[in-house]
Amino acid sequence: MAAALLESLSPRVGLGTLTLCDRNRPDEFEATNLIQFAVQQGIRLIDTAPSYCRDMSDFHFGEHLVRRSLQALRARPEDLIVATKAGMVRHGGKWLPCGTRAHLIESIEQSRQALDVETIPLLLLHVRDPQVAFEESLETLAELQQQNKVQHLGLCNTNISELRIASQFFKVACIQNELSVFQTNALTSGLLKFAREQGITFLAHRPLGGHARKKAAQDSFVLKTLAERHQCSPEEVAIAALRLIDSSVIPLIGATRLSSVRSSIKSLSIPLDVSDHMALSMEFAVASAGQPGSSFDQEPVCDDASPVTPVAEPDIVVIMGIQGAGKSDRVVEFAQQGYVRLNRDELGGTLEELNVRLQMLLAQGYRRVVLDNTYANHASRRPIIQIGQASGIPVRCLFIDTPLNEAWQNIALRMVTRYGVPLGPEEMKLMRKFDPNLPPPPALLKWQQSFEPPSQAEGFAQVERQPFVRRPNPEHTSRGLLLDVDGTLRTTFSGDVFPRSADDVRILPRRTEILNQWVAAGYQLFFVSNQAGVALGQVQDESVRAAMLRTAELLAVPITEITYCSHPSTPPSCFCRKPMPGLGIYLIEKYKLDRQQLVMVGDRQPDQEFAEGLGIRYYDEAEFFSGNVAAGSL
Repeated sequence: MAAALLESLSPRVGLGTLTLCDRNRPDEFEATNLIQFAVQQGIRLIDTAPSYCRDMSDFHFGEHLVRRSLQALRARPEDLIVATKAGMVRHGGKWLPCGTRAHLIESIEQSRQALDVETIPLLLLHVRDPQVAFEESLETLAELQQQNKVQHLGLCNTNISELRIASQFFKVACIQNELSVFQTNALTSGLLKFAREQGITFLAHRPLGGHARKKAAQDSFVLKTLAERHQCSPEEVAIAALRLIDSSVIPLIGATRLSSVRSSIKSLSIPLDVSDHMALSMEFAVASAGQPGSSFDQEPVCDDASPVTPVAEPDIVVIMGIQGAGKSDRVVEFAQQGYVRLNRDELGGTLEELNVRLQMLLAQGYRRVVLDNTYANHASRRPIIQIGQASGIPVRCLFIDTPLNEAWQNIALRMVTRYGVPLGPEEMKLMRKFDPNLPPPPALLKWQQSFEPPSQAEGFAQVERQPFVRRPNPEHTSRGLLLDVDGTLRTTFSGDVFPRSADDVRILPRRTEILNQWVAAGYQLFFVSNQAGVALGQVQDESVRAAMLRTAELLAVPITEITYCSHPSTPPSCFCRKPMPGLGIYLIEKYKLDRQQLVMVGDRQPDQEFAEGLGIRYYDEAEFFSGNVAAGSL
């Protein structure tokens, strides 16, 4: 049985055959000799695919190569696991997904013939085809398994969501994803831990980082240092490090030389210890995915413990949260108590280098340290816990739980406070060289997507979750009316969505009448508009300004300030394009506007989301200008 062989596989390493089959492949004699040598050295898992070829003219080349190599050895099929794939084609040297029912059926039939087997021991869906319903591909594979054409099924290049769906169609025996000390997405995303919990074998391809990182091991100070200690090569240490991530991982080596096969097998016997793990954690995110019986097997919790406060005893405090969470404010409390602060924005460098600084401080006798960084996942936090445990110092966590929209506001406020206005994409990029506290919107979204809640199960002595609370500024007492422009106040004579000249502005009915009522009620009026047509080259900035001034003139009501964002609509690159809060924060701070007396009027969803993010009242333009909303009513 393939599953049983995978569980007891020894040595726990497989041979990937892509490099023996692609466009730069060695001659067939050398390739056959290498496969046979690997089997003679004890390797019992051979990985191939129909698309391991140069192009469609020699589709299934990899499977034919494996069959011929094993037949020459007279190896018994039951002593080996040959894993192949389906769902990928290669046209013109390019790999393309193809998960249609017809292709899968035909491909698997041809794979049976190429491998000369009645039943394929292990078949993996090579990649999900975005043009085909995922369920169609999975259902086809399940049917072929029921017909005994495939024994065990799995997925390649996958994620947790796809695994959950696939498990509804068949038992997932195996997955194959990239994993190395240079690429740990499978670890940080939780995929590796999920696979282990579900009893799914994890095959790690590119265990040395692939062709793009072929010299990375030789360039790594940590890998070279550990290689000298263990009398081996840096590449062997890199493969051995996968056991520290999760002992159930089976690396797939892509060798083209006999010496590489020997080296990969040798790596499995390198006796890495705790100190090696610590050194690797300093440079790479190789914290354990959690082994059976470890603290990671406990249910994650987020403790509502008593507030974390500085104490006289040895203490390491990790203050974590999304960018703009408000971590710096809490750090001040600890600094006043004598804690040494370690922060990447202040010191520069990477988190790994920050961890090295922590070790140095502890070695010098410091016993109270506070670290404030984003620390989104277990892998980023684990080295600190390990350092604390090795030093006998408890590590506590203070999680500033700040919603995304509040973090956006904090960063926008930071810009306005420091530079007077919310910065544009190019300005942010330039200023980040001098001011690292200006992350772009995608950075916050990335943090949110990778976030793993902190828990004592990780090894923290204590975890406090502190919800973010925005305190109103007592100096902000002014009333304000924020007004979208196109579709809310004006339309065009030409029928265009927005005017390209001042002559094309037409004010919508009842606007002047209603707005005058709000002015009489003590409200200042502001234009807050998105004008992405400037970035798209559809209109000149001068024309936008002229049309805005003409709109204010035709309304014949006092407009305190005209603001608009001229940056691209996608991808989100600034904090001033609605629904981002930048322009709202700018006006609130400049005119000391009271959010309880601040109203937004618009005609589209971004206008509503903008208002909701700021925590202010919103009216749709149709309702607001119907005359049914009393001026000043909140």
